[in-house]
This record gives sequence, structure tokens and C-alpha cells, in this order.
Amino acid sequence: MKKELTVTADSQGMRLDKFLTKNLEDISRSKINVIILGEGVTVDGIKRKPSFALKPGQRIEVIFPQETNQLKPFKRKIDILYEDEDVIVLFKPSGLVVHPPQEHYYKTLVNALLYLKKQLSCRGSLRPGVVHRLDKETSGVMVLAKNDYSHNSLVEQFKSRKVKKEYVACVWGQIEKDKFNIDLPLIRDSKNRLKMKVSFLGSKKAYTKVEVLRRLKSAAYLLLRPATGRMHQLRVHLKFMGYPIVGDKKYGIKDSSKELLLHAKTLGFFHPRSKEFVEFSAPVPERFDAFIREHI
Repeated sequence: MKKELTVTADSQGMRLDKFLTKNLEDISRSKINVIILGEGVTVDGIKRKPSFALKPGQRIEVIFPQETNQLKPFKRKIDILYEDEDVIVLFKPSGLVVHPPQEHYYKTLVNALLYLKKQLSCRGSLRPGVVHRLDKETSGVMVLAKNDYSHNSLVEQFKSRKVKKEYVACVWGQIEKDKFNIDLPLIRDSKNRLKMKVSFLGSKKAYTKVEVLRRLKSAAYLLLRPATGRMHQLRVHLKFMGYPIVGDKKYGIKDSSKELLLHAKTLGFFHPRSKEFVEFSAPVPERFDAFIREHI
């Protein structure tokens, strides 16, 4: 697979490896360095070192090495909400990783689907069928592509923000407004590449609509509609506003909740083949009801 990027004015003087880490969010800096040193990256057609200082207008070409490992099937029950020749819509439980983060890791949703002998699109040997993701700790409805035609269609819909996404969450704090919007750009945390943070320098737009469904004692039950799909967007946005999600071990506060109270409730998209808009919902898990009962 190949990807081309153009250096913009705000990246003047930035190191090549840092620029690629910023613009290729799914790939770690260590892996990017491996690709650069393996001569998989050129700047205006010339091989460069990771420390090479970039100039605006330069064109960068990245050729990703072919992944050759075979995915190992993983025996685990998966609740499938809908399936046809193009897509699989399912419920992802909390605690399950969507696809292998590295070679030899196999206890994931994708591996479970392979155990069930489900056909998945071939783009990316470590993440076949994956067009979007939910965090390991987040439960909810997901769609996977069964062929490259549907894969391309769904990826484009997520990219152009044509997909309907609704989440529910329980958060700490007293919220006065019934509805409000969060418009805060996000960037990877340079001190911890596995986390995101709010930043107004070199960041990407992130927008979330928030509605209070129920006020609780020192907490609230929210409906969230993210217009963008940045990594950890809802968790970072709510924490920044002073309303950390219950059970969030990465961004939240220390509490007694063993699971993250964030759930992807509704997902709507245009079916790749019929072009009709379809919508699916995953029932809100009991852990939410239990928390609400305790905090009425």
C-alpha cells in the first residue's frame, strides 16, 4: 500500500519521522522509523533519514511493507445484529480489542469473526473488514465490510461524515445546560503516544454534540453525537470540560467502576450496494442501569 502527503507551511522544519507520526495516526513512531530506515519513504523522490527537516511543498511518498502473517482464529461468541453479502453489523462487548495491534496477538473481534468463518474485505492483513473502530473498553454497534467494494464505500462515508453515530455515557459532575457542543481540536500527546489531548497547534478539528438525558447525584447520563471521529474524542472532550466518563482508567478519575460507561448505541450509514440509509442500534448494557440506580 502507498500513501502520498504534501508538507504544509505549518510543518516547516519538522522532522520527517515526527511529520509522519502526526499524519499517519494509526502507525506508531517506532514503526514509522522502521519504514523510513527500510527505505520505504521518499521526499521529492529521494530517500531521507528520520531526522530530515522538511520544507513546505515537498511531497512525501510512503510505501508500507506487505504484512505476511496469518491471523489466528479466536473462539468467542459474537452477537451479529445484521449480515448480508456486503456488511456485518454486530455488537462489540466492552473489553474486546477490534483488531490485532501487532503480530501474534489474536484475542480480537476480527479473529473471532474469522473463527466463525466470516468473509471480510482484504484491505490490511491485520485488520480485514475494519472501516472504523471502538476503543477496547467501549461497547456498542459496529459495521465491518465483507468485500473491497463495501469497504471503500464505508471508509468514504466515515471520512466525509455521512455516518450517523450516537453514544451514551455516564459522567461525573453536575451539568447545568440541557444541550451544548464541544468544538476543541485534538492531537496525539507527545509524552504518551497512546493518548490524545486538546491542542490548538498542529491539531485536527474535533466536534461533539452533547445532550443531558438524566441528571444524577454528582453525575449525569448523556447522549453524545460526535461529528468527527478522532481517537478517544469523546473521552478527551468530556474530561477537558470537567465531566470525565465513569470508569475511564486512561482519562478519568479514580472510581469504583470496573468498566467504562461509554456505549455506541446507534450507527447509521448508506448501504454500499442499495444506497439506502440503514440504521442499527445495540441495547444499552446493564452496567449503565446499575450505575443510574445507585446514583438516583
